[in-house]
Amino acid sequence: MPSPQELIEQPEIARFIGSNQSAADEVNRAAQELADRPDAAVALKKLLPALANKVVRVFFSYKKKDEAAAVAVVDVLRESSAEKLDITYQAEFTQEMSGMEWRELIHERIRQANWFILLLPDPSDELDWCLFETGLFEAQRTSADRLICLHHPDTAIPNPIEGYQAVAATIPEVGRFLRMVFVEDNPVAGLPPINRAIDKRIPELAGRIVEAIRAPKRKVYRDMFVPWINIRLEEPGTLKAKESLDSASVLDVNKEALALFGFRQAKGTFGELRSTIVEDHADGRWREELFHVVRKIAQGRTFQPIQAVLQAPDGKMYRPVALAVDRAGPDGPVQTYHLTFAEEVTATDTAAMPAELAALATLLRFTFRFRWEVLERFAKDALSPEDIERLDVSLRRITVDWHSRGATASLNVAGLFDGAQASRVSEIAEAWRRLRNSNRNGELDIAIENKDGKKIPALLAKFLPMNQEFLEMAAVRFAEMVAREHASFAK
Repeated sequence: MPSPQELIEQPEIARFIGSNQSAADEVNRAAQELADRPDAAVALKKLLPALANKVVRVFFSYKKKDEAAAVAVVDVLRESSAEKLDITYQAEFTQEMSGMEWRELIHERIRQANWFILLLPDPSDELDWCLFETGLFEAQRTSADRLICLHHPDTAIPNPIEGYQAVAATIPEVGRFLRMVFVEDNPVAGLPPINRAIDKRIPELAGRIVEAIRAPKRKVYRDMFVPWINIRLEEPGTLKAKESLDSASVLDVNKEALALFGFRQAKGTFGELRSTIVEDHADGRWREELFHVVRKIAQGRTFQPIQAVLQAPDGKMYRPVALAVDRAGPDGPVQTYHLTFAEEVTATDTAAMPAELAALATLLRFTFRFRWEVLERFAKDALSPEDIERLDVSLRRITVDWHSRGATASLNVAGLFDGAQASRVSEIAEAWRRLRNSNRNGELDIAIENKDGKKIPALLAKFLPMNQEFLEMAAVRFAEMVAREHASFAK
């Protein structure tokens, strides 16, 4: 075997050094590294372009279906290489190339490559083309070249490349691979480290590569224990009304959701699926809230959980829940919505109650809530900023629940009472509107906005007697209505 000096004195190598003096040191170091190898002269000659340009030539081989993973791995390698890795891979071949030109380019770049990286995320795939490319590299591979196989830990290495550098997609193994690429001397014989400065970032970069190399694909079955549907909407961010939801395509639906809506077979649209839900007096509050939530999600806005409920054909009450969405990328547009329906055991089924009695029952429930969640808690002592925040949350919760399950457009609270009581109820309602209203300019609204911990309890304390008065009137009125219904039933 030739000595390092004899290597660099070979005519082709000597002429190269003469015309590339800036690479002389790298050629000398490579000669020292390769001198004891049987193919030292061939290996050094193949390295000369890399040593002159101080760039490692890489061919990256993968199956077309794994292109997203390949692009992600190449991005990690390139962004940290300071342009010292010249990577060729199929994703960047131009569409205009003919089949012959494409094959010739592959052959040429494989012959030139110092490293051949093979990506194997899935053991179930046919690897004929990848192994063909590997064979081309192997046919002219020298001892200075590297054949590296990036693979999922569950993927067995094919027999033709067993024994070469296998890198399983785990943080430790990919970390060692990246240190070889960027941090260690002689990434190819004669070259200094490509980018030693990124040593501390190796775990982060390894994590990105591990994430990119997908687990072997297996059939996955989602087993949902609650009613669930997956729907797609065209341009959900531009929805105009709750009726727009009816055009949503139902991509998938489990048997629990079919049972909820009273079907045995899947329906094509959300409108068809919900057609069995009876909405008394055109009360579609659950769809109204769902419409707003769907639109806000598409617009990237925050939203409140849906409070409104629907009654299934079997009489059970359910509350829609926006569980998740599928996006085109982490920040991409929404592609589909996953909706579940949680059985609401606390919702009151008023279907068998006369309308006025049901309305008064609902009104009493909310009046009791307001008494004990707001007045008794916040009307007695000065409030801290934290207390004011809790008060605002309580008021918002009651308001959302009221609009979801209590108020309808046709509900006339005063109309539930007679004569003087009806007038008094109107006065109490007007007094509350002066404190808090939808325009958020009532005295209480302003005091909450200003974080006035002394004025807020004073305002609420003034309303305590009116709340008590209304409870007494409503309780008596409720008893009268029940008695009337009982007398009618007894007949």
